[in-house]
Amino acid sequence: MDIENNKEYFGKMINNWTSEIKNKYVITGLISGKQNIANNRVGRVVQVRIEAGEYGSDCVLLRHKDDVLTPHENQSFWLIPDKFKDYLDEIFKDTFLDDSDEYPYTLQGTKSEKGFIIESPLKDDESSPMHDIKKAIYGELNKII
Repeated sequence: MDIENNKEYFGKMINNWTSEIKNKYVITGLISGKQNIANNRVGRVVQVRIEAGEYGSDCVLLRHKDDVLTPHENQSFWLIPDKFKDYLDEIFKDTFLDDSDEYPYTLQGTKSEKGFIIESPLKDDESSPMHDIKKAIYGELNKII
């Protein structure tokens, strides 16, 4: 099974973060400026910070197979189907497995947060490019539905 070029790894695209995604394996979209390999793109979801990333995107902390905890911003994410779980568990066997919600995680030595889903730091009257886009899309969807 080749993790590098296997389109089957792209399961359901994540549009809404829920607690069921905690510790699931995901693959990201392409990462600008990095080699397009699984080492950079496949990981276990540790923490999600809603609208805390660049331009108001979600900041997602992934545990990669080299045991490095990496923040991903301005990214798309797909759940890797469960049929690959045993294979990925073997690849990730030497990584820290207890990414508990009880541990505080920091970004660049600051912004310490505990928990899995960290709510948006934006107030209702504040704005970011991603926040405004989501609001506009949801507003149009509500008109249609």
